[in-house]
Amino acid sequence: MSDKALKACADYARLNAEIRRLTKAIGDALDGCPGENGKRACITKPDGQIIFGGDDDPTHLKAAYTPETVDGDYCSGPELEWLSDEAIREHLSGVCPACLAAHGFIQERKSTRRQFGAVKRAIGTIGRAANKRSAK
Repeated sequence: MSDKALKACADYARLNAEIRRLTKAIGDALDGCPGENGKRACITKPDGQIIFGGDDDPTHLKAAYTPETVDGDYCSGPELEWLSDEAIREHLSGVCPACLAAHGFIQERKSTRRQFGAVKRAIGTIGRAANKRSAK
């Protein structure tokens, strides 16, 4: 196997593990959100950590990610408008540090997924090239 193929395989494994780690970190961070109205059910772990959960009250992050309906042009009707990354960070920094941390992990995971996709495409290219060489 060539060095290029080995590097692609190693990158695949590394990025896949990083995506799993970030996904768990997002969930762990959201466990610390008491909810928009402070009504999320909570559990106190034996080590004293309070974990919030349940669907009875949305997280601050969900509220920040939900688009607002605004009036569009005269013929297009209502349009959806999302907050920018900067606006989300500003909003969450004053409201919920747990959701702010989750947002940061989400942005990291988004970037990692892009890298992962590039590695998967590279592996496909290496495989197709190997198939062509073996067919000759």
